Amino acid sequence: MKPLLILSMLSLGFFACRKEVSTNVTTDFSYEVVDDSYTTPVQVKFVNKTSGALFYKWTFPGGSPAVYDKKDPGIVTFDTTGEITIKLEAWNDEQRVEKEIKIVIDSPVEAGFNITAQQNAFGPSDFVITSTTSGATEYNWLFENGSPSSATGSSPAPVHYDQPGTYRIFLEAKNARGVKDTLSKWITVYPALSAAFDIEPSFDDDDYEAPLVATLHNKTTSATSHKWTVNGGVVAGSSDSISSIRFDHPGTYTVVYESSNGKQSETVTRTITVKPNSGLRTVADVKLGINTAHASVGSFYSTSLRKVFKKEEVNNSNGNKIDIVFFGLNDGFSFNQFINPASAATWTFDAIPGATVTSVINKQEETSVQLSAAAFDQLNNGSALNAISVPPNNADASFNATLPRIVLFKNAEGKKGAIKVKQFVQAGLYSYIICDIKFQKE
Repeated sequence: MKPLLILSMLSLGFFACRKEVSTNVTTDFSYEVVDDSYTTPVQVKFVNKTSGALFYKWTFPGGSPAVYDKKDPGIVTFDTTGEITIKLEAWNDEQRVEKEIKIVIDSPVEAGFNITAQQNAFGPSDFVITSTTSGATEYNWLFENGSPSSATGSSPAPVHYDQPGTYRIFLEAKNARGVKDTLSKWITVYPALSAAFDIEPSFDDDDYEAPLVATLHNKTTSATSHKWTVNGGVVAGSSDSISSIRFDHPGTYTVVYESSNGKQSETVTRTITVKPNSGLRTVADVKLGINTAHASVGSFYSTSLRKVFKKEEVNNSNGNKIDIVFFGLNDGFSFNQFINPASAATWTFDAIPGATVTSVINKQEETSVQLSAAAFDQLNNGSALNAISVPPNNADASFNATLPRIVLFKNAEGKKGAIKVKQFVQAGLYSYIICDIKFQKE
């Protein structure tokens, strides 16, 4: 960024002759910008070319020095810009002559501008460009993908963008002598408003049974305000981007979502059907490995987490949630038993941290309790399990590979359930069973 030092010369010669002279005074001087530097402070070297004079007086308005009374001032520093009149007075005892030169010192060129979205940056959008440039007389603007794509003048008209994206705004600023400075800035145009959302039940309520708590998962783009409403449900955070909702009773509900960004508004709706609470949770196709597969397939199951755990996954944080453990002696499935988690260490497994007690009936035919495979399939209410008595007997008989096999259990929380072993899969050391599990929610 260089201010330009431009010379406009006005030479004024003043001659006063008081008497006939024998020595004429001729006043003249030259100057040059030191090191061709045009950035203030500007240093100018003056060379006196006067002849016939004995005395001198230099005047440098705004310079340092401001006045000089010797022949050659050398370098003078100017800190101010604008038109400056340099004057040299030279005389002898008989004649006095002076000369003036006007020097124009331009301001430094510093490109600058601010960008403001006229309404907001959601497309389509107009942006106002305000120049803060100093020292320039010429402006050349480029607006990438904008309309217009270019402009001149210090204050271009608002620039319009239709498509979302990030675009460059470029300015080249010059002064009258050709000294220039450039500046680039970037603007982002955001997509137009598009409203959408999903209703995502919580982990415990993914069976869509009442009472149901769900997240209103917002997939909207370019919204700045949100409003959720529903008849028959309770919304927590009705003006939040992502909220939650609760339904205490079965029924079909419509959730209304209104969004806006100050320029556009959209309303979308979603319906959800909440089923009556059966009190029963059903999990299908659970794989549990024999004892040699407890590290690869996993032999440990948690009804509260609805997850199979492998050996290395069992730890202090989940051990007390494991309420089903399967022991299979070999890939021939000649000896199989669901065991009490608290006694896992007696069945070749490592002790389960924080293990709880689960009572199990592996072989109903040796008890008075009967739940057939057909009854298991028809089981659709948790209260139906209340009539089944599962005594605290964890040393009952094992079962062989006869299918199907219904195993009953009651965990430490008193929740009862049934396991239907429906397939034995032989894979050597990695053999496993496939079963369905039904258990009470409460």
